Amino acid sequence: MGASKDYNYTPEELLMSQFGRAIGHPARSRMIKLLKENKSFRNTDMCKILEMRVSTIHDHIKILREADLIHIEYARHAYHITLNQENYQLYLSQFN
Repeated sequence: MGASKDYNYTPEELLMSQFGRAIGHPARSRMIKLLKENKSFRNTDMCKILEMRVSTIHDHIKILREADLIHIEYARHAYHITLNQENYQLYLSQFN
């Protein structure tokens, strides 16, 4: 979190900050939207849909995973990505 002190914030505020960072890039926002609509994707499918390299998709997935917005199931030569519905709904509830 940079120069800010974690102990100055509530756990909810820290969580919201992670969520904000996670969807703060258009590619990650689109990934969330795709997962809401289709339930699951392989990382290689995301590369084709978003027209990005595997390493770039991996970086975006890492940020979404750190915010616990997605689940990953590893398979041979790829992994399956699904939306963590519970945490996504928690994130949405903070803005209603």
